[in-house]
Amino acid sequence: MPAGIATAEQPVALDAPITDEAGVLGAGAAAAEEAVAELRSQTGMVLSAVFVPSFDGVEDGADWAELTAMESELGDEEVLLAVATDEAEYEWWVGSESALQPDAVETLMSEDVEPAIVEGDWSGAVVALADGLQSTDVVDPAMPSWSATRTAVVVVVLVGVLTAFYLVSRRGSPEDREPAATPARQS
Repeated sequence: MPAGIATAEQPVALDAPITDEAGVLGAGAAAAEEAVAELRSQTGMVLSAVFVPSFDGVEDGADWAELTAMESELGDEEVLLAVATDEAEYEWWVGSESALQPDAVETLMSEDVEPAIVEGDWSGAVVALADGLQSTDVVDPAMPSWSATRTAVVVVVLVGVLTAFYLVSRRGSPEDREPAATPARQS
């Protein structure tokens, strides 16, 4: 390939929270991974970030981040930051069931994440996004903060309560039980 021509990246299937196909994170990868892990432990929110040289591999104006989210089978409550490092461009994707306010996320991106990207502070962009997503300012108060884990816990508890109720109701009271049959006496 001639010098000066950047390789265009197709959307990728992510297999880790931080994917650095551009090779730009270096020592900053640890800070980015720590911020993503802390966000998840504090809020349950899953943030993924991918760094590629360019988004040019996508045709027809398609949204590179959305295509990557689909390819990666990201969940309805997950967040993705996609960064094209050669152009210092970024895209973001938020799942359809997210409790995040789109306007608040847009503000977070433009005020905190974009400056880090423009400066080439790639790990700083991830840290800024993870920190900002922990703020209650970005969560839509009208949306319940419900997750798949919470749903599973509620279902398990509900099944346990219903099972216990069923077993107790089947036992009945001692008066409801038939007396044991006594053998007939012969005279």
